[in-house]
Amino acid sequence: MNMKQLNTFKSYLLIAVAALTLGSCSKKGDDIQDKADPKMLSFGFYAEDNEDVLFRDYVVSSVTGNAIQVELPKETDKSKLIARFTTTENTTVTVSGIPQQSGVTKNNFGAPVDYIITEGTTNARYTVTIVNAADYVWTKVGTYMDKPASEFDMKVNPVTGVPYFFYMLSSTDTEERKAYVAKYQDNSWSSIGDAISAGRIGTRLSMVLDDEGQPYIAYQDYTATKAQTPTIQRYNGSNWSVVGSVGIFSSTISYMSLGINPTNNQPIIFNSLNVIASGESLQKRALSVSYFNGSTWSIHNEVSNRPTAQAVGPMKSKTVGDVLYLIAFNSTGTQTYSVYTYKQGVWTTIVDKALEPGALNSLLSQVGLDVDHDGNIYIIIADDGQTNGTYNLRVKKYTASTQAWSQVGNVINVKASTYSIAVSPAGIPHILYRNDQGFPVVASFDTEAQDWAEPKVLESVAAKNTNMHIEFAADGTGYASYINDIEGATDSNIVLHKFDIPTN
Repeated sequence: MNMKQLNTFKSYLLIAVAALTLGSCSKKGDDIQDKADPKMLSFGFYAEDNEDVLFRDYVVSSVTGNAIQVELPKETDKSKLIARFTTTENTTVTVSGIPQQSGVTKNNFGAPVDYIITEGTTNARYTVTIVNAADYVWTKVGTYMDKPASEFDMKVNPVTGVPYFFYMLSSTDTEERKAYVAKYQDNSWSSIGDAISAGRIGTRLSMVLDDEGQPYIAYQDYTATKAQTPTIQRYNGSNWSVVGSVGIFSSTISYMSLGINPTNNQPIIFNSLNVIASGESLQKRALSVSYFNGSTWSIHNEVSNRPTAQAVGPMKSKTVGDVLYLIAFNSTGTQTYSVYTYKQGVWTTIVDKALEPGALNSLLSQVGLDVDHDGNIYIIIADDGQTNGTYNLRVKKYTASTQAWSQVGNVINVKASTYSIAVSPAGIPHILYRNDQGFPVVASFDTEAQDWAEPKVLESVAAKNTNMHIEFAADGTGYASYINDIEGATDSNIVLHKFDIPTN
């Protein structure tokens, strides 16, 4: 090989070596993977995943750092909570070696829980700690100033959680005492239509919302052919319309309660009859039950096993799931109370003509009832069992699983006048009442002390001694309302307080 050929060969060799080197470098670079970096992106507990434990969502939408802290109400059962989380791609998640599925796997969060996020051979540890959220507080959110009210009812929409108010306009002109409905939503009041009734209505009012959140109202109608017979109206989202006919029967009424029939999601109304019309059955002051089937009313039915001659006073009904619950005061002789359920067209007596031990009488003015998600019944009544002749408030509970009654806490030492009861979604009873100064007061049951907590005066302004209402939305937000009774004021207005997480 001559010198020229040798140089040429060396040149080719160098090119080949360079090409081989570049190829080797390229292949080595292709084999190097990006460094694994597993992360927890979001973490939370959702009401949808934790039915009957949580009633709203508690979410850390963007996780920063490896310590995750979630605030939950102190009464939350932390032993079997389901977490929902998101992570970076290509990761597995374990707790104590157990694979975790978002929205499915239960864990005990009574102590901090370590989540291990793994990608390949790289692990990241996230420690989840639950702490007690600030206690809910009662805050005055507004007074309805558009129109004055003399009587009212309040119900919370089961779908939206918005409180609705059915009231009678306060006016010196009796013909102007018509029916109106308003609601409080997004921090403001609004009227749902204008005057709903054609003319004057009576002081007995009742409202209910069906399971789709559509409101019904019932009132004593002075414009009916027979004055003070009941008329029911329904709001379809844009207009109010009479359900059936104006004055569904011809007998006049006194007390009433409007409910929802669990068999068909249609209204059912309970009345105490006053003046019996010719040709209509039942006796004066009897408990009349009228059912609507979507087109017509079936009037003046009776509660099974309740004597027709048993006079009825104030009553209250509520539908929970497939059961309607009813409490009715009996006003024949000694004043007692009875509690019934209505399921699949059948009435069942829970307790009949009850009177508390040591009591000579119960106070025939009003009665309160609520039911928790387990079917346990809570009632608030007033009787003189503690001091004969002085009526104090008492809360009773019927435990569905044992079919037994028990007293909730001690008797509330206040002269009973106006009161209401509601059970939060967490199963905690709350009561609203006027204290001896006439101020509106709320009290919650303390599950640790097993008695009523220190009552809270909502404001040092008298509440009108007519009616007051307390209700809870499905997410645990509470609402308490009453009509103020300011000395020297010409008009009275509906006042609303809200029970929620403190804003500051």
